Amino acid sequence: MAYEDLGLIRVLGQPDSTAGYNFNPYLPGTGWSVLINQSTPQRPECVQGQWPRQAVFEVYQASVDGPVGSSLVVMVNRQIWNWVFTGWQNYYDPQQALPLQDGSELQFAWNFAATAGPYTPSGGANVRPVVTLWLRALKGQQ
Repeated sequence: MAYEDLGLIRVLGQPDSTAGYNFNPYLPGTGWSVLINQSTPQRPECVQGQWPRQAVFEVYQASVDGPVGSSLVVMVNRQIWNWVFTGWQNYYDPQQALPLQDGSELQFAWNFAATAGPYTPSGGANVRPVVTLWLRALKGQQ
């Protein structure tokens, strides 16, 4: 199969109390969370990328960073997709890519409470989570 690379989307963590969030099962309202959907590029926590125009696409690679010692859960449309036991300096390279459709949402929820800045680089004492997704679609798919 031939794929079209759709680029990446990178999003910074927000407190779970942020409007539209409230999905963190570890620390409802206070934990670190990342929400990725079609409105993400218009929000300030999106630091790079766009939501695909294709109706069907997939995540073929993802990387996560967050507080040292953390774990996280990945959800699709608020249903558990995957548990990530190392929630910092980690990546997801699936044998089977994660299929998504226009209108889907991805949620990432850490088991650490959200904190105020200043934030430190990866591996530091006060890391703000970041999720980067690499997206693709079958060539010629609308």
